[in-house]
Amino acid sequence: MRKYTLLLLILGILMPSVASAQKRRSAKKAKKEEVVEDPRLKIMREATRKVVFIDSMVVEKATFISHIPLSKECGNILQKNGLGQYTNELGDRNFSAVFDRSDSLNHITMSDYIANQWTKPTTIRGIGNADANYPYLMPDGTTLYYAQKGENSIGGYDIFVTRYNPDNSAFLRPENIGMPFASEANDYLYVIDETQQLGYFVTDRRQPEGMVCIYIFIPSNSRQIYPSEEYTEEQIKSLSELRRIADTWGNGKEREAALERLKKAKATFAQRNGEKDRPASMSELDKMRQRAADMERELAATRKVYANATEDRKNMMREGLINTEQDLESLLLLIRQKEKEERNKNYQ
Repeated sequence: MRKYTLLLLILGILMPSVASAQKRRSAKKAKKEEVVEDPRLKIMREATRKVVFIDSMVVEKATFISHIPLSKECGNILQKNGLGQYTNELGDRNFSAVFDRSDSLNHITMSDYIANQWTKPTTIRGIGNADANYPYLMPDGTTLYYAQKGENSIGGYDIFVTRYNPDNSAFLRPENIGMPFASEANDYLYVIDETQQLGYFVTDRRQPEGMVCIYIFIPSNSRQIYPSEEYTEEQIKSLSELRRIADTWGNGKEREAALERLKKAKATFAQRNGEKDRPASMSELDKMRQRAADMERELAATRKVYANATEDRKNMMREGLINTEQDLESLLLLIRQKEKEERNKNYQ
């Protein structure tokens, strides 16, 4: 009995000490695991630009440019081995991301078409020595957007903008265009189609390996931010990260008009690519069938991503998925009508 009492006394003394030691170890571990946020994130978040994002779609990273229905006035953007190339509408200026073995970085080069030949590509001056990709020159011939990662980005690639200075034949010091286009993920491409008054932004944030999301937005000449007196800190953070594009729609009127422009842009793009890439002998009905097959493949890939997405991601994808399904349904109905007309002609 005396031994049992002594044992209880010892345990009573040791247990608080053990518990305290465990608490200290847990606190130390929690402190060690605490992630310190990059102070630039807070500054960028407070300056998040107000932008209406009308739609989005998830596609394969290797072919994302083929899904962006740019007007011919935007020039031509290509992907080759994960590197972006841009040629203006006139076909006399080219910007390309080129891998340099000497420093194992991608650099953007510029070349001009003079006297029926391209000049030797030269690395453009003024944008630094960080890894760069996917250049896009605005029709003004001066404003250049591109993706870059390095000390001035907050994650992987961020979108930067610079402008050409004819006085010294160089580009001005580039600026990070900020949130909601900047993120701790990879943000690859930023394009404004002035003809359609639509913008396209490509990022891999919240996407599985090998996939990216293309966001379609309404460009604006003026920069407005979300005022802190009207939005909570959490709301601004959500908007800065593009968690839910429906939160940017406002009353929806701007979005409805922009969706109509997007629909026309897709139709024009499909027609232009069909005329360029498909045989001249292909009938209109065959072109429609080909387009339906392309849409079905796109839908299959999007549904696969949707099935494994988080609830927030599903909310963002749902609208675009429904719109694509409706477009495909309308196209299939039109195909059936055309097929019926063809059959009736054969029996006349």
